[in-house]
Amino acid sequence: MAKKKKRSRDDWTLPPKSAERQARDLELQRLRSSVRQPPLPQRRLILTLFVMALGTGVAFLVFWLPSQSLVNDLRSRGLSVAAEITASPKNKYGEAGNVKVRFSGPEGEVETVLSDWGGKRPEGLLPGAAVSVTYDPQEPTRVLTTEWVKNPPVMTLPMFITLVFTPLMTGSAILLAVRRRNLLKAREQTAAT
Repeated sequence: MAKKKKRSRDDWTLPPKSAERQARDLELQRLRSSVRQPPLPQRRLILTLFVMALGTGVAFLVFWLPSQSLVNDLRSRGLSVAAEITASPKNKYGEAGNVKVRFSGPEGEVETVLSDWGGKRPEGLLPGAAVSVTYDPQEPTRVLTTEWVKNPPVMTLPMFITLVFTPLMTGSAILLAVRRRNLLKAREQTAAT
C-alpha cells in the first residue's frame, strides 16, 4: 500500500491576480505612500535659519570686538583718575544703565557716560560715590572703570546669548537641509518604482 503524501501549508501558493486587481493594488500602494510621507522642510525656513545664525554671529562680534579694542586701547595709552558718579540709573531690565561720571581730563572737567563692555556696564555704582576710571587722553569720552580695564568680564549676558544661539540655529538649518535632501531622494525612489 502506498503512503499518502501529506500536503503542508508551505506548498500552497496564491492564485495569480487579475490585471485589474494588480492595478488597483498598485494605486492603493501609491496613495498610502503619499499619505505617509512627512512634510518637506521648506527652503525659506532653512534660509531663514541660516540668516538668523549669521545675524547672531555678527551680533556676537559686535559685542566682543569693540570691547576688546577699547580695553586694549585703554591698557596701552589710558590714564587712570578718580571720578565722581553723577548718575546711575537702571535700564528696563533692572541692570546698570548709562552711568554718568565726572573727572578732570587733559582739557578740563569731563562729564561722560561709562562705556559698555560687551553690552554691559558695571553694577553697584551709586551717585555721589568715587570710582577709579581709565580714559583715553585722545578721546576722553572712551572711559571704563579701572577694574574692568585690568580684568574685564569674561562673558556678558548679551554675548553669551548670541554665542549660544549661533550654533543652535546653524545646526538646525544644517539638519533641516539634510532632512530635505533625504526626503527628496526617497520621493524620487518611490516615484521611480
